[in-house]
Amino acid sequence: MKIKTTTIALAMIACVLLAAGFLIAVRGGLIAWVSGFAGMLLLAKLRWRPSRRDAAYAVALFGLSTLAWVGTFYYVISTYESGEVVELTIDERGVKQTVRLWVMDLPGAPVVYIDAEPELAESLLAGKPVRFTRAGITSMRVPEATLIDEMSGIEADAVLQAMADKYGSRMAAVDLYYGLLGRPRNRLALVVRLIEG
Repeated sequence: MKIKTTTIALAMIACVLLAAGFLIAVRGGLIAWVSGFAGMLLLAKLRWRPSRRDAAYAVALFGLSTLAWVGTFYYVISTYESGEVVELTIDERGVKQTVRLWVMDLPGAPVVYIDAEPELAESLLAGKPVRFTRAGITSMRVPEATLIDEMSGIEADAVLQAMADKYGSRMAAVDLYYGLLGRPRNRLALVVRLIEG
């Protein structure tokens, strides 16, 4: 019985550590770090102070880690979708990708903030036309994209303030997302003005 309990505990701990290690490598996030640390502690306990409850602890750690990650993701997405969301359809090397984003109405044109994969960022920075859908109305737009790291503090603050003015308390979900779930390390932050083309 002890061997079976130990095997179950080791399998659950291995799953947690593999998932936490992968998430830490690609995006970070507090949940991944805490799960990884707790997995290491449980592994040490299993080595030096084994007990019949180790399998239950390991299953609980696996379940709680999964629930925390999925629950946070669901909360953030449902909060995000409760505000005005537009769709950008970007033709990236013959493959159409659609992203859903918050939109701000700044002078001249609607503006979106996007954490883009490198290929999408390259397409937006090159100004390739995109399909913009808002409230069921679709139009072609020419993106004027700027890396947020290259914006002046005043410009970046204006975009963030416009977002805060429009989406208010929903902005807390963005902070929660980046804090608990992390941010994919290969993403580029862009502010994109969508000019009628």
